[in-house]
Amino acid sequence: MVKNHIKRIAAPKTWRVLRKTTTFITTPKPGAHKLEFAVSLNTFLKEMVMLTKTLKETKYLLTSHEVLINGKRKRDHKNQTGLLDVVSVPHAQKNYRIIMDSKGKLASKEISESEAKNLLLKITGKTLLKQGKVQLGTMQGRTVLIDKKEAATYKVGDSVLYDLATKKIKAHFQIQKGALATIYTGKHSGKTGTVEDINKDTIKIKTKTETFETNREYIIVIGKDKSAIELD
Repeated sequence: MVKNHIKRIAAPKTWRVLRKTTTFITTPKPGAHKLEFAVSLNTFLKEMVMLTKTLKETKYLLTSHEVLINGKRKRDHKNQTGLLDVVSVPHAQKNYRIIMDSKGKLASKEISESEAKNLLLKITGKTLLKQGKVQLGTMQGRTVLIDKKEAATYKVGDSVLYDLATKKIKAHFQIQKGALATIYTGKHSGKTGTVEDINKDTIKIKTKTETFETNREYIIVIGKDKSAIELD
C-alpha cells in the first residue's frame, strides 16, 4: 500500500520542491513513471506551476475544471505526472511539458496549445500482435500500434513524436550519429547534445562545452538537427 504522503526531506532529489516548509508532500500514485521521474498532480499544480496554493484549491480545480495529462482528464490530486508528460489546464489557458532541467531536476516548461498536442515517446519494447500489427511499448507507458512491415525500422531506444489528436506517429528519431539527445538520469542528467559515437552499452555525447560518454539507456533522442519539442 502506497503512503499518501512522504517527508519532504526524503523526497527524490529530482523533485524541485522546498524541503523545509511543511513536513510532508503528496505521494504520487504508482503509474508509468518511476518515483524519481514523477510528481503528484497536487505537487505539480501547487509547487511547480503555482496555479493553486493549497490542497483544497487543487481539489477544487480538478473537480470544477479540466486538467489533462497527455490529453486525458484527471480528477485525483494524487495522479502522477512525469518526465515528458504534457499537462494542460484549458481554464487557465496553460499548457506545460515536464522536462529535466540542466541541474537534473524535474521542471515545467510552458508550451503553446499546438505544441501540447505532441508527445515524445522513447521506445522500450516491441510486441508482435495478431493481424499484422506490432505494439511499441514506451518509457511513458503509452503503447503505439504500427504495421508489421514497418517494425524493423523502429528499434528499442529510438524515439517517436506522437500526435495526441490523430493518435499517429509524426516523426521517428533513431539512435544514430548526429542525432540530438538529452540525458535524463545519471551523472550527466539534464544535459543535451549531439550523438558523436555509439557503442554497445555507451553513447558519446558532445555538448557546446564538453564531450562525454554515458549509459545508452540514459538518453532520449529528441530530434535530428534540432529538438522536436521545446526544452529551453
